[in-house]
Amino acid sequence: MGRVQKKKKQSGAPPVDKLLKPAAGVALAMLGYYFMKGMTNEIPRIDVTDSLALREVFFGEGALGKDYAVLCHPEAKDGGVGLPVSSVFQDSHDDGSAPADYVLMDCDYVLPDSGKSIYDKFKLNKKKRPTVFVSGKVGPPKQVPEKHLKTGPMLTKLLKQMLEPHAAKIEKTKELKEKCLNKDVCGLLLKGGKPEPYVKHAVANLLGKYPNVQFASIDSTVLFMTNLEEYIPEYEAGVHRFVVFKKVSGGLSAGDNETKAEGRLKTSILPLETPGVSFGAMSTLVSEALNGKKMKSIPSLPNIKTRTKKLEASERQKRDRKKDQSRRK
Repeated sequence: MGRVQKKKKQSGAPPVDKLLKPAAGVALAMLGYYFMKGMTNEIPRIDVTDSLALREVFFGEGALGKDYAVLCHPEAKDGGVGLPVSSVFQDSHDDGSAPADYVLMDCDYVLPDSGKSIYDKFKLNKKKRPTVFVSGKVGPPKQVPEKHLKTGPMLTKLLKQMLEPHAAKIEKTKELKEKCLNKDVCGLLLKGGKPEPYVKHAVANLLGKYPNVQFASIDSTVLFMTNLEEYIPEYEAGVHRFVVFKKVSGGLSAGDNETKAEGRLKTSILPLETPGVSFGAMSTLVSEALNGKKMKSIPSLPNIKTRTKKLEASERQKRDRKKDQSRRK
């Protein structure tokens, strides 16, 4: 019997017509994906002629009470396409993890009440692009520095730092005034050393329980607070202290042609009388301050200085004088 020859396998690429349908399907799928992505990720624009909407975005007024990340972006003219949205802003928006509403706004719009553009009204530097600011419940517009606008993740990281609840770290008198004393109520932790895990946990719980209260901390091992130390338990290495401030009147604004000066900032205090801290003790103190109980006005605002033996000695003398005055009474 003769051998039956095997059919040789055909080599080479498949016919083009067999590839057309799969390729077309992939192309349509890709187009559909990007079309839907564009639809779902479109960033809303604020109507700059709506004064209530502007006040909500600028100052967090109204029922919404949100925080906003705003990109200054001109409106398209005469039905044109307009300028593309900053990729940094868009990427941060698409990430979705920052606690802010992302919106577009025409910052060239001139506000009727002041006759100034939004750029000029809030001192936004138009030359720094993209021009992004944060506002709303967190406070009036504050421009995002250029160094945080290189990538979307960098912007997202900054927004989280600015907007997620956290205790402000204070090292200077200016920071103390801006981040604590000028707030309606501020709870200040004076650390006597590295905070233990239970202290960090307690502060985290306070942030969650009192979202409208500012919390802050200062390192008492190296810093000294004049005009305050004599009213709270004496410093002891390794022991934390806690005091609540409640603003009495005034503020930090010096005023301008459109706004009046707020007057001298005055505050009152409610210290935790016993050394050491716990969530329960600090929470009770904050609650009492919010209800206006036991607050004590102080004649001068605290100032921050480097802790020295001389300052500690001066503070002890003040304590001794107070004790003598109390005994005489």
